[in-house]
Amino acid sequence: MKITLSNVSFEYSGRRVLENVSMEFETGKLYILVGKNGSGKTTLLKVISGLLEAKGNVFIDGTPADPLTLRKNVGYVFQNPSSQIIGATVEEDVAFSLEILGLDRDEMQRRIKRVLELVGLAGLEKEDPLNLSGGQKQRLAIASMLARDTHFLALDEPLSMLDPPSQREISKVIEDLKKEGKGIIIATHELEYLEDFDVILHMRDGRIDFCGSWEVFMDKGFEDVEVPFKWKLWKKIGKETKWEVEDADTFDER
Repeated sequence: MKITLSNVSFEYSGRRVLENVSMEFETGKLYILVGKNGSGKTTLLKVISGLLEAKGNVFIDGTPADPLTLRKNVGYVFQNPSSQIIGATVEEDVAFSLEILGLDRDEMQRRIKRVLELVGLAGLEKEDPLNLSGGQKQRLAIASMLARDTHFLALDEPLSMLDPPSQREISKVIEDLKKEGKGIIIATHELEYLEDFDVILHMRDGRIDFCGSWEVFMDKGFEDVEVPFKWKLWKKIGKETKWEVEDADTFDER
C-alpha cells in the first residue's frame, strides 16, 4: 500500500506550518523524519494519520483519501503514551481501541493476544497500565494501534521519554513491525537506536528539504540534527560490516 501526498499545506491560526509537501510512503518501509522543533514534523504525521485535514491531495494507492479513510489505515501514537492509555488493565486498554470497530468478542480476544505477543507484553494482560515502565507503556500504545490492523503506524517521538534500555526495546519492536510489512513513519530527535530504516527525511519551515539515504544525509551536514557517533563509524568502515557498537564513547578508533 502507498500513501501519496501532493502539494499538502496546513495552517494554524493563519500561520503556515506545512508548505506544499509532496511525498510517498510505502508499507514495509521505515521512514525517519527529523528537523528542529516547529519544523512541521508532528503536523505532517497528524495529516498522514487523518487527525488533521490539510489543503492539497492525499491518495491511498492512487485513490483520493479523506481523513476517515486515513484513520482506518494509519495508527497514530502520541509522544507521551500515557496520554492515550485509558484502560484499567493492559488488555482492556487494547480492547477499547477495538470496541468502535464492532468486532465480536472472539475476534477481539484473538487480536489482543496477537498484538500483545508482537510487542512483548504477553503475560501482562491483567496488569494496571500505571504500573508499567516507560518502555512498556510505549509498547502498549503501539499495541492498541496495531490491534486495529492498520497498514501504517505514525510515531511521534517514540524514544524521547525513555531510558536507553527502553529505547532499545522500542527500536526492536519497530524493526519487527517493519518485517511484518507495516509502514512505519517516525518523527524523532533520538537516532541512536534506529538502524534498519529505509529513508530519512529532513524538514525545515514546513517543507521537506531532504529525502534519501543516511549516507547522503550525513554528507549534507544538517546542523539541527545530532548524528549518532556510530553513524560516523558506519560512514568510515561501512555499515555492511554489521559491527555492533554498543557504546560508541568507548570504541577505540583505529
